[in-house]
Amino acid sequence: MTTQEAPDRFGFLTDMLDDPLIEEIIVIGGMRTFVVRNGVKELANIVVDANTVRRVADQLLVGTGRRVDQSSPIVSAQLDNGSRVHITGPPVTHPDRMNIQIRKFVVTAATLDDLTARDAFPDHVARMLRDAIRSDTTILVAGAPGAGKTTLVNCLLREVQPDRRVVTCEEVFEIDVPLPDMTQMQTRDARLDGGSVISLRDLVREALRQRPDPIVVGDVRRPEA
Repeated sequence: MTTQEAPDRFGFLTDMLDDPLIEEIIVIGGMRTFVVRNGVKELANIVVDANTVRRVADQLLVGTGRRVDQSSPIVSAQLDNGSRVHITGPPVTHPDRMNIQIRKFVVTAATLDDLTARDAFPDHVARMLRDAIRSDTTILVAGAPGAGKTTLVNCLLREVQPDRRVVTCEEVFEIDVPLPDMTQMQTRDARLDGGSVISLRDLVREALRQRPDPIVVGDVRRPEA
């Protein structure tokens, strides 16, 4: 379901989610809302109360299998349109504030050649990366938020030969490459129905049992490193 199909579902966020020029939305409780356009952050002319922010946060998580509450105050999820949502609430935040950050996945390049055409790096770097992928060299992609890490990983995976088996482990699904033999897995937070937590480290351990050629691990921050 898209925001256009359900115009009231995301409330004050709907127009911003549908705006193709907005790359990121940052909601700080009921105090301020910022948007990022072309890499530049600006204050949005929107004022909402804390209860509205909480209601919209709950709506963002509908259908994701995740929740935000006192026992699970930090949540990451993905919307149907590919946007990544990160929500923090009490007791991690101020008791009266819930923060929402949405990073929209805007495809700016699909291949390494696209990146060189956009002056992301010179041709010889693209050749080096292409050779590294084909020789099974381990590659670490690091950078600031919004720097294009996911875009680069997707471009790198397009260089994988079709006979290779790829297994990906992510907090939320972001990798989107049409490979013939690719298994994608994502983590799971604690569930209301009592389902167990599945961590990124659990996924890496499971991936090793699946005869992968490359394993792709997204957002390495914990023991899975």
